[in-house]
Amino acid sequence: MTEELTGPQLPAVGLVADLSREDRDTLSSYGEFHLANPGDVLISQGQSHGKLLFILSGLLHAVRRDSGREVLLGPIHQGEWVGELDLFDPGCAVCSVVVIEPVQYWAITRADFEQFLNSYPEAGVQLVIGVASTLGRRLRGVTKKLMDEAQMTAVRAALLTGND
Repeated sequence: MTEELTGPQLPAVGLVADLSREDRDTLSSYGEFHLANPGDVLISQGQSHGKLLFILSGLLHAVRRDSGREVLLGPIHQGEWVGELDLFDPGCAVCSVVVIEPVQYWAITRADFEQFLNSYPEAGVQLVIGVASTLGRRLRGVTKKLMDEAQMTAVRAALLTGND
């Protein structure tokens, strides 16, 4: 990939759009900018990674492998975060994040994230609220998918038994 990295400042997109330029510039210095190519795996299901990734450009997919099949959980676009679950609750990643189109991203470790929060609490609170909003939106999406799947299972069972 021959593109230049965005940076060294985070652009005013997505969850950092409401931060002042000064706060975005300061936050930028706490992480690192990276490039990734199609097929690269930024997060591997079942492994801990301990980083929060902010997508600056490109397209990724969140995928989960279960029972030998791969399930697309959804696309990840510019301005979105990934890795927030492992940042707040370190453990094994629940899915993989795979690069579909060339990606520019910024990554921050948990230790650097905590240092930013402690050093810049006002901007840190805005950042945590944004990340929490992402978690909430994704949890709602998963819950809806589970409910839809449960309803379809009930319909299939009723059709198989001849009941309404």
